[in-house]
This record gives sequence, C-alpha cells and structure tokens, in this order.
Amino acid sequence: MLLRILLLIVLLLVLPDTYIYIMYIRRWTKQWWLRALWWMPSLLLAIAAAVIISSNDMKPEHQPWVSIFMFAFLACCAPKALFMLMDGIGQGINWMVTGGAKTREGYDCIFVRIFRIIGMALALFSIGLLCFGYFIGRHHYVVHQQTFFFPDLPKRFDGYRIAHFSDMHIGTLRDGNEADARTIVDLINAQQCDAILFTGDLVNHQSAELDGFRRDLNKLHAPDGVYAVMGNHDYSMYLDYPDEKDREADVLELQRRIRSYGWTLLLNDHRVLRRGKDSLIIAGVENDGNPPWPSLGDLPKTMKGLKRSCFTVLMSHDPTHWRRKILPQSSIQLTLSGHTHAGQFKVFGWSPVAFVYQEWSGAYTEGNQILNVSDGIGAVMFPFRFGAWPEVNVITLRRTPSLPSPASNP
Repeated sequence: MLLRILLLIVLLLVLPDTYIYIMYIRRWTKQWWLRALWWMPSLLLAIAAAVIISSNDMKPEHQPWVSIFMFAFLACCAPKALFMLMDGIGQGINWMVTGGAKTREGYDCIFVRIFRIIGMALALFSIGLLCFGYFIGRHHYVVHQQTFFFPDLPKRFDGYRIAHFSDMHIGTLRDGNEADARTIVDLINAQQCDAILFTGDLVNHQSAELDGFRRDLNKLHAPDGVYAVMGNHDYSMYLDYPDEKDREADVLELQRRIRSYGWTLLLNDHRVLRRGKDSLIIAGVENDGNPPWPSLGDLPKTMKGLKRSCFTVLMSHDPTHWRRKILPQSSIQLTLSGHTHAGQFKVFGWSPVAFVYQEWSGAYTEGNQILNVSDGIGAVMFPFRFGAWPEVNVITLRRTPSLPSPASNP
C-alpha cells in the first residue's frame, strides 16, 4: 500500500527538509554534526518505509506497522510542509515587493515575518490535529439519525428503521484496537433497528484479517437480518498473487466467512421482506466503480423477477454507481453507499474528497430517488478521523402523507 504513495512520501521527506535547511539551518550553524542531525528524522523514516514496503506491508500482521509509520511520517513531515508553504509565500511576496530587501536593522521584512509566524502556528496546529485524530477521533463513534420520505413506501413499512454502516476495514484494528470491533457491534445492536445493512470494505486487503473477530461479528443481529455487499477492498485487488486462482480463492474465503457470521451476502441479488400484503426489497450489487476499482455490478440481474415499481433499498459500495447507472437504468428509491470515508477529514461540512467525488457524504436527491453515502466506520492505511467521525447511520423510512383531494366545484 505504501508503494502506491511512494512518490508523495519521497516529496514530503525531501522538499520541506531541503527548503528549511537552505533557508535557515545552514545560516544558524556551521557545525557539520548539527547540520547532519537535521536530516536524521527523515532518513530514519525513509529507512522505515523501505523496510515496510520490502516486507509486503499489506499482510495482516504487518498492517500495525503501516499505521504507526503513517502517524510518525505525517507528524514529522506535515508540519514542515505547512511551514515551507507559508514561509515560501512570505518570501515570494517579499521578493515581488522589495526585491528581497531586509530592514535597516538586518531583520526580514514584515511580509516574511507574518507568514513565518502563520507557518509556525499551522505547523503546531497540525501536530495537535494529527494526535487528536489518531488517538481520539478514530474512536469517536457517532450515530447519525436520518429520516427519508417516499410517496410510494408501502404503508406497513412506514417507520421502518435501517442501521447502515460501511467501510469497517477491520485489518486496521489489528494495531492494538481489536476491542473496537465489539464497540462497533454493540453500538449497532443498541439501535434496535429492523434490519442492518453493510455496504462493503470489511477488510483492507485479504480475508485473513478477519482472524480473531468471528465472535464479535457473529453477534450482529436484527429482526429482519444483516445484509452485506462487497467493496473494492474485499476483492483482494491490492495484493500480488503468483496465480490469479489464489486471488479468487481468497475472495471466496472472504465470502464464506461473511456468510458464516449469519450475514446475508448479496452479490447482484435481492431479498423480499413482507409485512402482510406489503413488501420491501433489500438488494445488493457487487462493487461497481470507476477504474481502477472493480466494475462488477449487474442491475438487471439484481432486480430480476421484480416489478420496476417495487420499493427497493439498494446497497452499492461506490457512490459513483448511482449517477452512472442506477439513476438512468432504474427507479430504485433508496441507494446506500460508502467508499469515500468523507476523506476521514471534514471541516464545516467540507472535505478535500469533494474534489474527487460528486456525491461523497450524506443524502442526495434526484426526483424521488435518494442516495445516502455513509462516512464509514473504519479507516484505511492511516487510522485518523477528524470531523468525518466514524458513524452508524440510522435511517427511518417514512411514507409521504397523501395530499387531500381538492374540493369539487358546486
């Protein structure tokens, strides 16, 4: 996994250190050993990255090291990168306005000093933010209550409650936080919903990550059952296998384990829930995303044998599936997704992930069709959460009240 962001790691290790060394370190000291000391943290991080990557960082037993490395890497590099950015802006303004001149006393001009202070403040703030998100935010589980109204919801399902959760990424909990699996299960069960729907990414890379979690996951229950689909991480697509059959075998093993917990795994399939003469469809497609994510969803197969007007709750891991295929090809009333994690970082309702996904957090409506994107309950690679807290969505389905018929003319 670290190999996929190797260029970013190298840039963050080299550029801030080089900038600060040229602009400050070599001016402050002539001692070679002090100058060399400046490079030591980044050198150690580079060695750690090389060791982790060479030992296959995607194995379940190695994932705790990835989490620890990412925390140390960001805590070291992010503050320096922010300082470099702000200080560079100040230096640039100074060159444009004064040609790089200093004050008569030999001090840097006001522009440089102001942006330097801002850079230092941002650097300190980033360290506090990283520590909070890593040690506290990732465990700050919340319940998000939502109510959706539909004119065609069957009467006997008015008030039906669904617990929706997504992106558990259970391998990330193997860094000493295995007890969080029980916390998540207990939180979901405590909502006492009619059904529980999980929209994919149970693991990070392979089925073996589930070792030791059977007792907890087996306790998840609801009167109408627990339903699940697979996300992109569940297809073992991030590991290199000598034989493609080994990959397929691991995917089948993951599916076997999910079913062994008593969950109903829907692979382009559906189930019908009945209340007297009324019915509600719980459907699920395989992951259907833009490249490089797997695109295996088959809506016609999923809805085979059903009337187009049937009220349907569809689980589809990737929210881009909604606009690409679900809206143009169906009248499915409610689609539940995950995948984005809301970037695991949200400030005032915004996240940088909004630059990548049109629908990335919360509810979106087109006519009578709704997409709800969960922020997810786990974390991948870097176990950090701020603002985009790990969540369980409790969705209440409500029937839109019928409007009174207009009075007839006398």
